[in-house]
Amino acid sequence: MSRQKIKNWLENVYNCPYLILVVVSSVVAMLCFDEIGIRLFDHNISAERTVSVVGDIVRAEENQTLAEPPVTLEEVQNTEETETENQEPVSENLQETNENAGERKEETDIIQNTEELNTDAQEAQTLQIQEEAQKGVTRFLPYEPLEIESRYYSDAGKIALTTEYPYTLANDSYFNDAAFLGDSRTLGIYDYVGLDGADFFCDNGMTIFKLLKDDGVTEQSTGQKVDLKQVLQERHYGKIYMMLGMNELGYGNTTMYMQEYLSVVQQIRAWQPDAIIFIMANLHVSREKNNMETEFNNININDKNVACARLANGVDIFYLDSNPMFTDSEGFLQAEMTFDGVHLYAKHYDKWRQFLVEHAVEKESPGEVTE
Repeated sequence: MSRQKIKNWLENVYNCPYLILVVVSSVVAMLCFDEIGIRLFDHNISAERTVSVVGDIVRAEENQTLAEPPVTLEEVQNTEETETENQEPVSENLQETNENAGERKEETDIIQNTEELNTDAQEAQTLQIQEEAQKGVTRFLPYEPLEIESRYYSDAGKIALTTEYPYTLANDSYFNDAAFLGDSRTLGIYDYVGLDGADFFCDNGMTIFKLLKDDGVTEQSTGQKVDLKQVLQERHYGKIYMMLGMNELGYGNTTMYMQEYLSVVQQIRAWQPDAIIFIMANLHVSREKNNMETEFNNININDKNVACARLANGVDIFYLDSNPMFTDSEGFLQAEMTFDGVHLYAKHYDKWRQFLVEHAVEKESPGEVTE
């Protein structure tokens, strides 16, 4: 446009006030309102907004720096679980949650009840076992041992006492299913005690090493030699009394004696599983018969008694020591009770009978209840 034309246009505008008003209004509107579409101040506004956002980020980073360090992954999981637990359940899952909780409670109750029942059952079973199998105790009284130079024995340094147990008082019928195994002293019980219902298998000179051998042992009721191995497998006994050791004083040693005694008891137990086994102490000898220069003395006898007493378990094997009825305060067989320092006079076997009668063990029959 030429300068003359611009000059003419300005003169026309100046001569027309209305046109001047329209132009001025348009310019003001463009400068003040975004809606017109012309944004002369866009750069400044964007800069202010950018500064505001960056300031928010910086302040957020500063706040995080001042805060506690980030938690671990495990703590995050625990936090999430805690938040989940603290949130109120969604209404549509509320019934399912309650049902699950009820099922868990029922399972917990069942487990607790089962554990209580198991505990009660175990206690009842333990009590029943204790009642059915009351256990006796075999005690040993210690003393200062002597130094013994012998290949047959040593001083045990203790005395075996009769197994402690609540024995019952028996009558003659108690021995009707009993068997007595032993040497000449057992033969004396057969001759003078009068237990006619019992079987006696005994001989002079019998030992624990010969008892189950093929040579056999005499059955006193018939006077015939029998194979005791066969007898014990064919007959049924409720009680078996054993007394062997006097003829072993000079044979082998105490360790061999105990090992053989154990072997014989185990074999008898296998053949007679229901029998109560009574291991009877060997009777001491008198002062005159006691010879410390040989193996025939009371220290050796005591050594053998202690050895076999160790086999008693107080349940179905018991140790019975009748020596206190026949010996003096020093442990010697009383002289007035023996004719040879080893065996009793016939009249004194009544004491032995009384001892046996007073030490009876009754086994309960199946289903029997003891009050």
